[in-house]
Amino acid sequence: MDWIALRLDVPATLADAVANFLVEVGAPGVVTDVREADRPARADGRAGLEAHVPRERHPAVVAALERWLASVARLAPEAASVSLTSDDLPPVDWEAGFRRHHRPVAVGRTLLVAPPWDVPAAPGRQVLVIEPGMAFGTGQHATTRGCLEAIEAAVAEETVRAALDVGTGSGVLAAALVRLGVPRVVALDTDAAVLPLARTNLARNGAGRALLFAGSAAAVRTRFDLVVANLLADALVREAPALARTVAPGGRLVLSGILDVQAAEVERAYPTFRRLATHAEDAWRTLVLAREPR
Repeated sequence: MDWIALRLDVPATLADAVANFLVEVGAPGVVTDVREADRPARADGRAGLEAHVPRERHPAVVAALERWLASVARLAPEAASVSLTSDDLPPVDWEAGFRRHHRPVAVGRTLLVAPPWDVPAAPGRQVLVIEPGMAFGTGQHATTRGCLEAIEAAVAEETVRAALDVGTGSGVLAAALVRLGVPRVVALDTDAAVLPLARTNLARNGAGRALLFAGSAAAVRTRFDLVVANLLADALVREAPALARTVAPGGRLVLSGILDVQAAEVERAYPTFRRLATHAEDAWRTLVLAREPR
């Protein structure tokens, strides 16, 4: 497979957010010169990032990155100063690097997400074995962890009879819902190409009874006690009416994929809900909202 190196010069304050987005859209990993806390930003307040993507994915990744940066620039104008160059890469053993990147991750009090080649013994935890692929959701990203923590809390605090996972990706959130005891779980994604991977991951984790569909929240005609949507902030705002309609009175809505500077805008898009909690990790936020009972 031919690979392209994306090299970016970004404001240091946005380095983690841009790196996370690149992983989300298909880069196996991102090298940054300011990732570790003991490595300060450059004197000019900027950071260098490098991400590698397959040649055939390069145009789509660049287009997605440009759209996302334009969206972020509305609230964080410094995003407009990001510069990008692309260069060919010589052959490298990417499989080894890919496996090093995907490691077991403990989440919350009772969950652990692991790749198939590294499944540890974890007494007292529900181990979710997720095959990484082009679909998002391996536990390596802060937004996935925020959703898993919110799901765990919702199931522990209230009776959840039915749950909906919007933008299921790898299926990790739907698998967690089943393993945590939710009787009826529905998962959907607008990208039908990710559904075979999600189906495999659900079956591998004993969650094959979850219902899996291609489509958006607008197609849903019933309501759920718990709805989780790990999308980008623009999609959460755009799809707010449809997502709100899927939540039963008294139910919870978990929203993630949100940068800290976007959280207020997303919350305003759901005026009939009140905020129960915010999960924060690095620059990312997961909002837990509640619909008032009738």
